Amino acid sequence: MSQQAARPSIHDLSAIAHAVARATDRQTACENLIGELSKALNTRACILQQVDRGWMLLAQTRAGLGVTISDLQLALGGMSPRALTTPVDVHSIGEGVWTSIWVEEPGGPLAILLAGDWTLLERVALHPLAMLLTFAFRSVDEREARQATERWLIDGFTLARRLSRLGGLELVAQRVVDQISRSLNADRVALALYRPAEDRLSVVAAHGYSPALVKDVRIERGSWVIGHVYARGRPVVVADVRQINGMALERRPYRTFSFAAVPIVAGTETIGVLTATDKKDGSSFDGRDAIGLRMFGASATLALMAARNDTELRRLAYAVTIDSLTELFNRPYFDARLHQEIERAKRHSSTLTLLMADVDNFKAINDTHGHQIGDAVLQAVGGVLRSSVRIFDVCSRYGGDEFAILMLGSDQSSAMALAERMRQRVNEYEVKEDGRPRLPRTTLSIGVAVMRSGEGPTDLIRRADQSMYNAKAAGKNRVNVNGALLPAHQTPLVGPGPGEPA
Repeated sequence: MSQQAARPSIHDLSAIAHAVARATDRQTACENLIGELSKALNTRACILQQVDRGWMLLAQTRAGLGVTISDLQLALGGMSPRALTTPVDVHSIGEGVWTSIWVEEPGGPLAILLAGDWTLLERVALHPLAMLLTFAFRSVDEREARQATERWLIDGFTLARRLSRLGGLELVAQRVVDQISRSLNADRVALALYRPAEDRLSVVAAHGYSPALVKDVRIERGSWVIGHVYARGRPVVVADVRQINGMALERRPYRTFSFAAVPIVAGTETIGVLTATDKKDGSSFDGRDAIGLRMFGASATLALMAARNDTELRRLAYAVTIDSLTELFNRPYFDARLHQEIERAKRHSSTLTLLMADVDNFKAINDTHGHQIGDAVLQAVGGVLRSSVRIFDVCSRYGGDEFAILMLGSDQSSAMALAERMRQRVNEYEVKEDGRPRLPRTTLSIGVAVMRSGEGPTDLIRRADQSMYNAKAAGKNRVNVNGALLPAHQTPLVGPGPGEPA
C-alpha cells in the first residue's frame, strides 16, 4: 500500500498514543504500539531500546523483521539521536530504506522502525507522534514505578516477617539478597557487613556470584565501591561505568555496565552495604532502584542486627567455655558439665568415667626450655587428646599441665583402652624442624576412675587424681585405675631421675 493511501490522520495517531498510555506495563505498551501502528500504516514494524550492549528488541509485528538484530545494530549505529525521525538505509541487508521514530526514555532511547520510506509523513504525522509517544511512555513508566513501589513495600514487609523467624546471620543475609534479586530483576546482588574486629567489610551473602569468589574478600573502608559507600554513607547509582574516567573495564566480569549500591543503616550506625548489578533485561539502574534497595535494607536491618548480635553472643558464649591456649574446654565448663553428667547418670542408671592426665616432668620442661616451649607442649598434648576422644566426650584443660576427660556411658575397660591410646600417642608424638625435634620428649601419667553408686563430683575427682598420682609414683608414663596399674607395655618407660620433681 502506498504512503498516500495509508496516510493516517492526527486523530488516528493520537488514538495510538492513547492506547500506549493506557497499557499496564512497558511490554504491553510496546505491543499495543507496534500492533496499532503496523495496522494503520499496513507495514512491518518493530521497537527496540538502547541498552548497555547496544539495542534490545522489545516487540515486532507477526511478520517479523526479515533481518537479524546484529544487522539492525549496524544500521542503527548511524542514527542521529537528535532527529525525531530518520531514514535508515538497510539496502546492504536487502531491505531498502526503513524509517525510524526516536522516543527519549530515562531507561534508554526507544527506536520504532517502520519498513519503507515514510519521510513524507515526517512533519505532519511522525513528529507529532514521537512527541505524543514520549508522554505516553512516561505515563506508563510512572504507573510501573508506583506498582513497583507497592510490590517492593509488600515484598519488604513479607521479607521482614519471614526474617523475624530465622536464626543465624548467614541465613538471614542470604534470604535478603535472594529477595532483592527477584524484586529488582537483578542477576547479581551482594550484602557486605562491617566487622569491627577486622576493621573491614566482608561479603556475608551473595546471589549470582561464585561462593569461592567472595568468601574471603575483605574490603577496607573507602576502597572499591562497597568501601566508598560504607565510608560516605550515601547511595551510588551508575548508569554506565564506561563514562567514569579511569575505570578499568578490560577484566570486568559483568554482563552490563550499570550498578547500584546503598548503605545499610541502623539508627546512626552504618552496618553494611547492599549492591546490585546486571539487570536481567539489560537496562540501567536508576534512582528508583536505589530506593528499592534502601527499602529492602531497612526491612532487613532489624533482622540483621538481631542475627549479628545472636551470632556474637554465641561466639562469646563459646569463647568463655574454651581454654585459649589448648582450645579444649576450660575448668569452669568442665565443673558445670561434671555436675550435670553425674546427675544424668544417676537418673538413667548409666555409667560415667573420669580420666585425669598430667604431663610428666613439666616443670623441668619449663625450666630447661622456657615457657614458650612449655606452652607448645601443652598445645601439642591438647591436640592429641582432642583427636583421641569421642565426639561427645568432654575433653578439658583442668589447670596448669593437668587435663580432665569425662567419658559418658563408658565402662572401665573402654576407658582404660582410651587412656592407654592417649598415653601412647603422646609418647610417640614428635614435631621436627630442620630435621631435629622441635619439642622435648613428652609423656603422660593418667588416672582412671569409674563413678560409684551415690558418689558426687568431689569424690570422683579425688579418686581419679589419686589414680594419676599412683601412676606417677610407679614410674610415670603409665595408666592407673583404682590403684591398679595397667600391665607392662612395650613402650620404653622414661621416669624421673633421682630427686626430679613429678
